[in-house]
Amino acid sequence: MIEIKPILFSIQPWDATKGTSVYYTYTGSKQSLENQLVITDKESKLIVYSFEFSTFEKVHHIPPKVLSNGKSYTAKIRVKTSDGQYSPYSMDVEFKTLKTPVLDISNIDGQGYVYNSDITFVADYSQDNGELVKTYRFSLYDENEDLIDEYPLRNPVVTTPNVLTETIKGLEKGKGYFIQCSVETYSGLTYTHRERFIPLYIVPSINGVISTRNDEEEGFIRITANLKQILGTQIKSGQKDSIEDTDATVETQLRDNYDYIDNEWVVITPEKPLMFKGLGMNRASDFVMKVWCRDIPDETKFIELSPVDDTGIAIQLWKKKDRIIAVKEYEGMTSRYVSNIVTVPKGVPYMIYMKVIEHRIDLEVIIL
Repeated sequence: MIEIKPILFSIQPWDATKGTSVYYTYTGSKQSLENQLVITDKESKLIVYSFEFSTFEKVHHIPPKVLSNGKSYTAKIRVKTSDGQYSPYSMDVEFKTLKTPVLDISNIDGQGYVYNSDITFVADYSQDNGELVKTYRFSLYDENEDLIDEYPLRNPVVTTPNVLTETIKGLEKGKGYFIQCSVETYSGLTYTHRERFIPLYIVPSINGVISTRNDEEEGFIRITANLKQILGTQIKSGQKDSIEDTDATVETQLRDNYDYIDNEWVVITPEKPLMFKGLGMNRASDFVMKVWCRDIPDETKFIELSPVDDTGIAIQLWKKKDRIIAVKEYEGMTSRYVSNIVTVPKGVPYMIYMKVIEHRIDLEVIIL
């Protein structure tokens, strides 16, 4: 009767450049002095690792760089008891070796700031062996790294499997936070990335005015809010510092400076973005804007909204592969606001809805 039978525990995917530890147990009362782990390449059937590890603990430490990433292996183990006898090998256990993934949270700038109280965090995922994310979860921590909120477990969008997003609202200005993204791949590889950030945004001292009047005859309070549409002047790209004194309408100047398709679509090229100068609404903060677009090249600045006489902060709109980004620059600091993640097919029109509240920008791309 065999007294000792080792059982090798499940081995999760790990990075072969870093090494790992595998654990086991065994039946029987004899003390083990050594264990021998044997690893076989599943594809070639060749033994690639065999080593006797001296320890009283039920563990075997695999050193770095003895295996290669991106491969599948099988492992088995046996123990050597105090009387010098070897046990039988355990059952084979399969596992994979995979390079450690990379997660980059693109909303946080190089100084550790974000520029809004409501942020759609975007984590860009990559993995050298092509391992895809199965599920991911974002978590928010305070500056002491105590958990504030844990967000739902999500699946990546099929069209953009390497872009992981989560919207977090109500961030306090000037307060330190940590944002964490945890992923699990289809092979069971888990990885967690955490970054510190501070929300930094401008809260205006003057808000809009709403007037109220008691209507005695009707028995209610009448609330009146005055809205004003403020139009800027469209100028030629590259002539930002010199605007001609002209009574020409925006439409006329557009037609003079740009080509049209079907008498409707303005042709925007990378070297000639659509520029508006003298926008009072940009200085006054709150406004909404809708822009209908089609086939804008990636990595292109296609609109710039410039305030009156350079007394405020200009807003640039950039077209990326799967999102729209609004960029503001002030005294060497750059803030970026990211839209929802969406891939627009070629030739399909879409609308960009931009809402600016207290100098914070929300962007949404809607396919028409």
